[in-house]
Amino acid sequence: MISKNGQPIFLVFYLERELMMNSGVIQPFVNSVNDVLTQREANAMAFFLPTDKEPRIECINPIQLQETDMEHVNTVLSELTKAFDMPEQK
Repeated sequence: MISKNGQPIFLVFYLERELMMNSGVIQPFVNSVNDVLTQREANAMAFFLPTDKEPRIECINPIQLQETDMEHVNTVLSELTKAFDMPEQK
């Protein structure tokens, strides 16, 4: 998963505010996400932000990708969504 200019893809995890405040939960979660990205050899940076709305994962710069790369990004996002029990985006 590499953008046209070789820069990493930015994934933003919007997580429940209470979860973000619990270091005993959030740190293992962050470590697990980083492990999955490493295993998938994804050129990606993950950011974790609190939300009071539905938890979700977004790729904030897909415009930089070729279509075949975007398919890979969507696959990784889908796998992360399922692996971390996040609601599917519509």
